[in-house]
This record gives sequence, C-alpha cells and structure tokens, in this order.
Amino acid sequence: MSVSAAALDCRGMPLAEAGRAIIKQYNALCPGARFEVSVDAYAAGLKVWLLEAGVRHSAECLDDGAWHLTFARGLTPAQGSIPGVHHVVSDGESVWTCERAQRVARIDARTRRVVASRRVARAASHLALDAAARRLFIADSLADEVIAVRAADLEIEQRWPAPGGPQLPLVSAGGIVCVSGPVTGTLTIARPEHNGYDVQTVVVGASPHDALLSADGEAVFVPCAGESVIVKVTLADGSIAGRYEAGDGPSHLALHPDGTRIYAANSWDGTVACMSADGTSIADARSGRWAHAIEVTPDGRWVYVANFFDDTLAVFDAATLARVALLATDAYPHGLDISPDGRYVVATGFASEWVRIFDAGTQRELARIEVGQGSSHTVFSADDAYVGCSVSDHVACIDLAALMLKDRIRIH
Repeated sequence: MSVSAAALDCRGMPLAEAGRAIIKQYNALCPGARFEVSVDAYAAGLKVWLLEAGVRHSAECLDDGAWHLTFARGLTPAQGSIPGVHHVVSDGESVWTCERAQRVARIDARTRRVVASRRVARAASHLALDAAARRLFIADSLADEVIAVRAADLEIEQRWPAPGGPQLPLVSAGGIVCVSGPVTGTLTIARPEHNGYDVQTVVVGASPHDALLSADGEAVFVPCAGESVIVKVTLADGSIAGRYEAGDGPSHLALHPDGTRIYAANSWDGTVACMSADGTSIADARSGRWAHAIEVTPDGRWVYVANFFDDTLAVFDAATLARVALLATDAYPHGLDISPDGRYVVATGFASEWVRIFDAGTQRELARIEVGQGSSHTVFSADDAYVGCSVSDHVACIDLAALMLKDRIRIH
C-alpha cells in the first residue's frame, strides 16, 4: 500500500527552484509513496523537466488558476538527478559513454575494456561523434558549454559557451555542431574554422529539444515543446528558414530515409505527426500519453514511438500513420533505438532493471533482458548492443545473436 507524504507548496517559486524542490521530494521517498504539489502554473518548462525525469504525475487546474499535481514515486530516482552513465555513441569499433557528472570514457567494442577515461565536464549530458574527424562532442548542461575532445584519448581540444542547459548535441557531415538550450529557448551553432569554431547562438522558441538534421545536412529542424512548433534553422548563417505548426509539445523528430518526410512525437497531446520537409502537414495519429522518443526503421516502412507514461511502444505504418501495433515495455521507456541493419528495436526501462528487444519488422517481442537499473540509451556495434544504465552506473553489453546479457562495464 502506498504512503502519502506531506504536501509541497511551490507557489511563488521560479520554475527551476520548483523543479528542484519536486525532484528532491520525489527522490527522498520510497517506491510507491505519493505526494502532492501546488504550483502557480503547469508550464511547458516544468512539463519538460518532469517528463525527462520520468516523474509520473497527474495535474489538475484549480479554480484560482493554480495547479495541483499528484506524484507517485517509481522504482528509481528521477532521471538526470543521479551521476551514473547515461548516453552512448559508437563508430562500430569503439563505444563512448558519459556520466551525468565529470567523466567520459571510450570502450573497445572488441574487448569490452575501457581504454580511455577522463574527467572533462561539470555535468555531462549527451554526446555526438564526428567519426571522420575523430572528435567527440559533450554537452555540459551545468557549465552551459560544449566540449570537443579527441575521440581516441579524450584530450580536450576546444570548448565554447552554449547557454540554456544544453542536452542533445549533433554534428553534420561537414563538422558543424549544434545543440539546443531548453532554458533559454536557443540553438547554439559552432562552425569549424582553421583554429577553432565560429560560435553563434540564435533564439528559436520555448523549450527546444532534440534537433534533427535535414536530408541535405544544410539545416536543422528544432522541435519547440513550449510553442508547438518545429523551427527550421539554416546552419550556414543561423537564419530561421521556417516555422511549422506541430502537435502539442513536439519533443523528438525522425526523418524518413528518403528525406521527404519528418515525423514528430508530441508529448503533451500524445500524438505522432507527419509533415513534408517544407512543413506541409500530411497526417497525424494518436500514440499514447507523453509520446516522446521516435524512430523510423531503415527500410522506411515503420515508425516507432515510445510513450513514456503508458510504458508502451506504438508502431505506425510510415506511409499512412495507421497504427499497426501497441507493444508493452518496462517502466519509463526513456530510450528507443533501432539497430543499423533494421532487425532489432531496443526499448529501455529506466524505472526498472530490464530492457526489451523486438523484431523491427514483425513487432514481435524477442527478449526481456535484465541489464541493471536506470537503462537510458542504446547504441549498436557489430552483433552487440550497449546500454547506459544510470542507476547501476555501468554500460550493459547485450549479445543480439544470443539475446542475452554479455557483460557489465564500469568506467571507473
């Protein structure tokens, strides 16, 4: 039976202060415990904060315009509040990962041994790899900067300011790096020059999240969850090339392999939308509560969407957005990734100790594998999948051929 904790009054607090107070209360409780919170407004910034943390709740608007939120403590602490490993990237031969703290590490994919480890950040969030330039980029959400390191030995080469708590960097084929700043509503673009980077920060809209490269690599599409728009930004000069209406709360985007269509997961209304590359609406469909992560299979046939609050994957026909399947996941499927060969879909379960693997073509569950608490993101290398497990603080290696856990790798 769940136990209720004392109510928390966050009225009059700035958003960041209220968010920190809620997460502190949430983490202090035992799994199953419930508590209530009063806030002045249930704004997009707070919604994003709670969604990314995996903090489940219901919300009710009161007669006076204030909001009453009811929370239920899950199995694990709030995502982002613990310093364990989180994100992973790979070039097939190495796997790179970072703590939600100072350390970044490189793992040899053949031996599964840590071959480089270095403290470079204050609070590393996510990574982007430029395999051609042999350079790794780290978004430091606490220091408000991006750090560029040599991929082999993680020696720092450059760093530049990126305001707004940067989270999700990406790099174009031409080496241009960009990252959104959700707190400041900005996008920071860094263009490589002879002796470093030319850095520009542009305002895009409220609560920007995970930017997507255009098919030609000359622009990015930035979903702004606070304004229900997707903003197209030209990388060469930072100009706004378009603002396209989306569903309520666009968070993550996916590009069809032929480059003609963009799919958006809209977290607040729980829909998935499809539009052309010029922003013309094509179709939309219901996905599930707090639809968030989204991927298209490499053959362009299926769209997968992770519904964070329903613990499901919704599967759609990419051409029509007809829903063809609804698959159960473990609690809080924070990570949704499809193997490069298009065979496997891996859905993590941050508020559990498990991940689930599905056949991407048939939507059949192949395995449920215990990897450790706080599974977050997955990357693929040869026949293996590597999963960052934040609470257990290790990288789990899964043998995809055998569909079993192969190793647990700690980076310190």
